[in-house]
Amino acid sequence: MIKKVLVWLIVIFCSFGMGFFVFNFFIMPKIIGSGKNVAVPNLIGKPLVEAQRDLINQKFALGSVKQVYDTIYPYSYVVGQKPLPNSIVKSGKKINLMVSKGPQMVKVPFLEQMSLEQGLRMLVSLNIQQVKVESIRSVNIPSGKIIGTEPGAGSEIPLGSYFRIFVSNGAIGMFFMPNLVTLTTQEAIDSIISNGLIVGGIQEIISDEPGGTVIIQYPEDGMRTFTGDTVRLIVARKR
Repeated sequence: MIKKVLVWLIVIFCSFGMGFFVFNFFIMPKIIGSGKNVAVPNLIGKPLVEAQRDLINQKFALGSVKQVYDTIYPYSYVVGQKPLPNSIVKSGKKINLMVSKGPQMVKVPFLEQMSLEQGLRMLVSLNIQQVKVESIRSVNIPSGKIIGTEPGAGSEIPLGSYFRIFVSNGAIGMFFMPNLVTLTTQEAIDSIISNGLIVGGIQEIISDEPGGTVIIQYPEDGMRTFTGDTVRLIVARKR
């Protein structure tokens, strides 16, 4: 009885060993080697639809598709892939793609009347870092305060795009006289005052130009002018 049991155990063990040998050295290599070694196509920079078509034509399978922010490629274009382009893999392998959902957008905050330091700190907190600061004259806003931005508050801009801040350097200093000719009398007066200048006199003369419009100014357009200078106007009067 014991001999029979031993014989059966030996038979079972030999059968298992033979089966493992055959599967491991004959069947498994055929399964693994069933696909050809091929190079992965470069899909980066292609629209998703075109990339899918290329995968099918070259006997690959589409794996996962992940959307990511990207400032280089437009929406729905492939920005990355795994395996990488030109990797050698078996045909039929799944290729995972990363697809652009466009640049990340951020809303421009309201910065007017803030100090430059406060404004820059707020921009950095929003990851807006490509900032150019320009200094301009302002009668109404104190020196060192922000006058405005470009793009303006409330606009949405892509992260990484350029951004400008205009900062007041006060009303004192030299500047070039603005053009007042063809403005109405009131428009010209408002411009003179807003530039820190003084209305020195307004004279009316008969003219073919529309009544009440400026026809001559002094200082003239483009002349060097300083804060506090006097401006004289000659205005058209109807016949």
